[in-house]
Amino acid sequence: MNSTNLATNNNLNILLDKANASPITPLRIKDWQQIIKWEVDGEAFYWESDGIQLKNISPAKPGFVLKCSKDTLERIVQGKLPFFIGLWGTNDIAFEGSFSDAYRLGYVFLSDNRKRRVIFISHCWLNINTRFPEGCSFEGANTPLIKTLLDSGLGIIQMPCPEYQCLGLEKYRYGEIVHEELRACFRRSAQLVLNQIKDYRELGFTIVGILGMNPSPSCGVGISKGKGTMLGTDRDTSEKQESGIFIEELQKLLTAEGISDINIFGVRRLMIGESGLEERIEYLKSQINV
Repeated sequence: MNSTNLATNNNLNILLDKANASPITPLRIKDWQQIIKWEVDGEAFYWESDGIQLKNISPAKPGFVLKCSKDTLERIVQGKLPFFIGLWGTNDIAFEGSFSDAYRLGYVFLSDNRKRRVIFISHCWLNINTRFPEGCSFEGANTPLIKTLLDSGLGIIQMPCPEYQCLGLEKYRYGEIVHEELRACFRRSAQLVLNQIKDYRELGFTIVGILGMNPSPSCGVGISKGKGTMLGTDRDTSEKQESGIFIEELQKLLTAEGISDINIFGVRRLMIGESGLEERIEYLKSQINV
């Protein structure tokens, strides 16, 4: 191998070591088995993804081909050109093969400032328009609560509003869908959340918690009000020491999946004229370790 090829090989090894040093790489290439051919100014080099790591191999029939210049490779190694940008943004790296393979390999080399920590929140913390009139003292969202989450560096995942999905925006179907039929509808919304939770966990994200809204008959955690009227089982609208229907159904699904390490907690909503916002925010901070 001449000195020029040796330099190219060394640069490719630097990229390979960088990829395999990341704890996220085994998650990103899980079950991805592919032979990758690099053509750098016409010289061929080969990598293999065995579903666990990337490694050098002898020449073999590739399923995916990357083509670039030595200068482009040098800029990638030096950090002057992000691999993903070279592949998708500037076309400094050409490829032959599927777009899915290009995305898979591109993600291996992605790096940014994200903390990979997320929280799932009840829909109306971020959009109070799904709540009943006079049901919130904010104009569009509980801004102090949302700002607290944003300032903590968390990604916010807004869960669907089961009442909107099942009863309509202004809940005109309240009382028409009762008991098991209503639970089944709420369960479908909870299943969507479970699917997202599984996806994030599979790729190594930390789920800081699931934030419900007390004492909602749907999203209350440990406290609910009017759940019986929603289910059609009674007319008692007093607060009860039990979770809302949606949270119950989500907990059942999580238990069935063997997921028991996610902190599920509720913060009390703030009605017009109520005080205690600071106490609510402090409790939130204690739950997300801020």
